[in-house]
Amino acid sequence: MGPTPAVVPGTSDGGATMHRYLTRAAVVALGGAIAVATTGCGTPGNRGPTPATSAPAADGSAGLGSAPPAGSTAQPGPTGSPAGQAGQPGGGNPGAGNPGGGSSGGGNPGGTKEKKPAGPTIVYYRIKQKPQCDQGTNVNRVPGLPVILEWKVTGADRVTISVDGPGVYDSYPAVGTATINFPCGDGQPGGYVQHTYQLRTVGGGEVRSKTVTASALVHEIPQV
Repeated sequence: MGPTPAVVPGTSDGGATMHRYLTRAAVVALGGAIAVATTGCGTPGNRGPTPATSAPAADGSAGLGSAPPAGSTAQPGPTGSPAGQAGQPGGGNPGAGNPGGGSSGGGNPGGTKEKKPAGPTIVYYRIKQKPQCDQGTNVNRVPGLPVILEWKVTGADRVTISVDGPGVYDSYPAVGTATINFPCGDGQPGGYVQHTYQLRTVGGGEVRSKTVTASALVHEIPQV
């Protein structure tokens, strides 16, 4: 801006010159004010990026494994729990099921023998030899075979044997055999004849008995 010409009082254009001077000064002052306002109060969109400041994490876990921000004077937060720490077990109570009510086996304890019934016992009573009827001819006759019985009895004094019904045929010891003739005269040739033999205990308690039956084929005897 050039120097303002001096105004001589009393000249005819002195008032107009002063008016222009004041107007120009006001414009310059207003322009300076607008420039200052524009520089100090720029809109947010025109501002430069604001440097980010990081505050320490509230729980202290964000700072693990990384350097603290430059210029930060905050003390590091408390160390967080280690990653993957095992959770506490649940507080549920264990199931309250009752044990099964199965009964154990009822076997006798070792070394205890089963009690035997009182009185005589017929261990066995059987036919030792099967009988046979006579055969051959009237001239050359072949005699038949008798029946042989055998038995074993415990708890008795002796035994008796009856043949074909009531009545004692003979008495014998508690263990033994008996050879008894086997008649075939009542049978028909080609048929079978049979006889029954009953054994009974004597003494030692309640009487025990058992019966066996023997049979044999009746042969025809030719007359020559």
